[in-house]
Amino acid sequence: MRGRMQTKIRLSNLRFSLQVHLSTIFLFVVISVCLLIGAISYNYALKLTDTSTNSLLDQVNRVSVAETRALFLPAESVANLLSSNGNLGTTALKNRMQSIPALLRGLNRSENITAVFVGNQQGDFMLVRRLPADPNLAARFNAPEGTAYIVQVLERNKQQVARGYYIYVNAAMQTLRFQPREDYTTYDPRTRPWYQSATQSDETISTPPYVFFTTQEIGMTVARKGSSESPEEQFVIGVDITLGTLGNAMEQNRVTPRTESILMTTDGLIVAHPDPASVTRMGEDGKLRQTSLSDVGSPVLSLGFERFRNGGNSRLQLTQNGSVWDVSYSSVPILGDQSLILALAIPRAEMMGGLTAVMQEGMIWALGLMLASILLVLWVSRMITNPLRALQQQADDVSRFDFTHQESPTPRISDIQNLSNAIFMMKETIRRFLDISQAVAAEEDFDALMRRLLDEIIGVTKTEAGILYLTDKDGTRLVPHAGRLDANRPLDYPLSDVLLSRKKTLLARSIVDENAEGTPATATELEMLGLGGIAKAMDAAPKNLIAAPLFNRQKELVGVLLLLETDTTMDQTLIRFTEALSGSAAISLEARQLIVAQKELFESFIQMIAGAIDAKSPYTGGHCARVPELTKMLASAAHSATSGTFADFTLSNEDWEAIHVAAWLHDCGKVTTPEFVVDKATKLETIYDRIHEIRMRVEVMKREAEIAYLRDVLRDGDAPERKAAFQADLDQLDDDFAFLAKCNQGGEFTTDADIQRIKEIAAKTWTRTISDRMGVSHEELSRLENREERPVPVEEPLLADRIEHQIKRPASERFDADNPWGFKMDVPELLYNRGEIHNLTVRRGTLTEEDRYKINEHIVQTIKMLERLPFPKHLSTVPELAGGHHEKMDGTGYPKRLSKEDMSPVARMMAIADIFEALTAVDRPYKKGKTLSEALKIMGFMAKESHVDPELFNLFLTERIYEAYANKFLQPEQIDAVDPDDFRIVTPS
Repeated sequence: MRGRMQTKIRLSNLRFSLQVHLSTIFLFVVISVCLLIGAISYNYALKLTDTSTNSLLDQVNRVSVAETRALFLPAESVANLLSSNGNLGTTALKNRMQSIPALLRGLNRSENITAVFVGNQQGDFMLVRRLPADPNLAARFNAPEGTAYIVQVLERNKQQVARGYYIYVNAAMQTLRFQPREDYTTYDPRTRPWYQSATQSDETISTPPYVFFTTQEIGMTVARKGSSESPEEQFVIGVDITLGTLGNAMEQNRVTPRTESILMTTDGLIVAHPDPASVTRMGEDGKLRQTSLSDVGSPVLSLGFERFRNGGNSRLQLTQNGSVWDVSYSSVPILGDQSLILALAIPRAEMMGGLTAVMQEGMIWALGLMLASILLVLWVSRMITNPLRALQQQADDVSRFDFTHQESPTPRISDIQNLSNAIFMMKETIRRFLDISQAVAAEEDFDALMRRLLDEIIGVTKTEAGILYLTDKDGTRLVPHAGRLDANRPLDYPLSDVLLSRKKTLLARSIVDENAEGTPATATELEMLGLGGIAKAMDAAPKNLIAAPLFNRQKELVGVLLLLETDTTMDQTLIRFTEALSGSAAISLEARQLIVAQKELFESFIQMIAGAIDAKSPYTGGHCARVPELTKMLASAAHSATSGTFADFTLSNEDWEAIHVAAWLHDCGKVTTPEFVVDKATKLETIYDRIHEIRMRVEVMKREAEIAYLRDVLRDGDAPERKAAFQADLDQLDDDFAFLAKCNQGGEFTTDADIQRIKEIAAKTWTRTISDRMGVSHEELSRLENREERPVPVEEPLLADRIEHQIKRPASERFDADNPWGFKMDVPELLYNRGEIHNLTVRRGTLTEEDRYKINEHIVQTIKMLERLPFPKHLSTVPELAGGHHEKMDGTGYPKRLSKEDMSPVARMMAIADIFEALTAVDRPYKKGKTLSEALKIMGFMAKESHVDPELFNLFLTERIYEAYANKFLQPEQIDAVDPDDFRIVTPS
């Protein structure tokens, strides 16, 4: 129900153009008339076709009946004539032979008569056959040359002993050969159907069609009982006729090229066919048989014949393979009760050939008339609707914001002309608004934006000058930010602030009314606005002032637009137009101010994060602030290069912004790095330096040694050797601790001997009498549960790598080889390993493998953090730029093991800046800042080993970027004499 209602509503909302309405009405009338005429003509043509077809079928049937009758009449007359010849009935052969001339005369009555013969009651038989000039037939009868007729004789004596022979005679009836035929003696005319049928009838009869044995043709036998005086002399005259000529007649009487016609028996056996080869076929027994209708290959006649035999109409219309056929079945009487069936099938399309041409010609005329009418209707309607279409096109252009077509139609109808003018003005107004919006959107600098905005407004309002005031932060005064003349010229005049408390000024009045206001440019008005001498800066003195307040979407005052025009007439349309423009200008200014504010906020966040990282640990100092400076110096040098590798390297304003953000945030991941790892000054330091625990254990061991010594003294007395041993133990413990303390500082390389001594010292024990599970945190207690608690007192080693020292790495801090970031770092199994022996035996420095990974992991966190930020498109490269400063050009860096080809030039620049700043920094508590020569020497080695980009390093040297950086950030004592050629790397040209 709802769907039907919606469909009904949609249909009711359909609207069509005037041209469609006019064209539809006229075309409906024209097409209706043409269709009516065509329908009447087509119906008449169908009726005419039916009448013509029936008449034609009747005519063909009549002709076929006449031709069939003409075929049988000579044979019938011959049979009737010879039946009265008494000599033919005699048993005396001599008398019968005398009748041969009579038989020959009958034979020659018609070309279709092939043989005339007589048979009598005694079984005698005599046949006269014409022998056509056919070599095959002559060979079949073994006839000598010149044979014209063959007389076949069969006689029986009273004992019914038969004797047969052939007599070959020429055209002059001269005997050419007499040939006995023993094979002929088996023939008995009395057993033949023609003889038996004739003896039982007093009329001339005919046999059904059959295949003549001698000539292999389809034919019929016409027979009549002869007049005899006694039953012993009874005889029958027979005449054989061929039906082949009927097939020829059918071919000649073919109505159309595809007409199918067949003469057949009532059983469907073919008697005559236009194709003689279709009448007979060879049977399975090797004998020639009549073909049936189903054998001929005429589906139409076969289908119709089945219906006709089952009582259907003799006239049918059938469809076969898409073609319509008119089919007729008619009876052709022969002799007696014998009859044949003539079947005809005519394609309707061929019957209608002429009518179709006439109908097509009429249809062409009708279509021509219809086309002419359509063209006329379209021309007339177009003359009326073309102006409306042009206006519609203009409206569509406006809806698509397409203002390229400026022509306006010139209709002859005044109402349409007025509408055209109104649409044109609307189009121009919208175009001007869009021009201003596009100009404002294209400008990125806020000050340039205000100048551009003012230029556009002056241009579209066709005023001579304009001033754009913005409110100050306190909202107490209007501060002029831009003054412009027409033709994009600056207004060279000192502009002053306007206090909002001065209510009489034009600016204040427009703000109060919240509408654009216009007033004559009087001297008083100009003085109140601080524009008393403005006329000197303009081409002509202003005559009128127009002020439009600028409010944002919160209805807060943003500023005021002041236009100065030299026209003496105050145009109210211009005031309203200026008011409309002021709304668009206010929104543009607000949007740009918001963008500026957001950028400033984003910049402050960047500065805050970088400052927090530098302030978090003295080990980083001002690193995050200095790397951006050095990166920009190197990028600027590459951007300015006019030759060499970086001649084609250019940076847009958006690229500079991306470099700025990436450089300031390149170490933002350090906020996740624990301070105790970054600030790890000794090997045992975590949150505090665990060397104090070792010291206390040694103190305990010394007390234990002293107690043991005193006990021995109390028990056995004091002995010098015992005291010496005791003192030696104390001295050894002091020396061991001094050794451990030195190893803890990590200032020297730890040798294998050092490691062996650490392990020996670690094996010394002290006695713990208090449970080590008391007073610890829940997390530490959970790690202690992995170790069995021993009852106190218990001896503990001085140093140990305990299971609770091993902090497991969470699964979240691991990444697979196919991780989405592309990290390729070897991640240690443990998050931290605080084993005392493990830490003290670090070969160089104070960091274990786990500590070093934790520090290096800051770049992993940097990339993850930056990739989670929804950077705009022009800042989308920030993660790549910031995350590559620890990569090496040979692909051995981290975290992604990128090679030079995988990194952008800026990312490679940041790697150089990061290293150079770290080498020269003086605010690190763990090292001194390198001098320029020392830093460049180290970096030269790194460039040779493809740790940094050699070409960028050469640019760093050539443009003396190190020198500019040193003058700004390094201590005077660090700036020593440097020859850049000493460090330059030779690169392949």
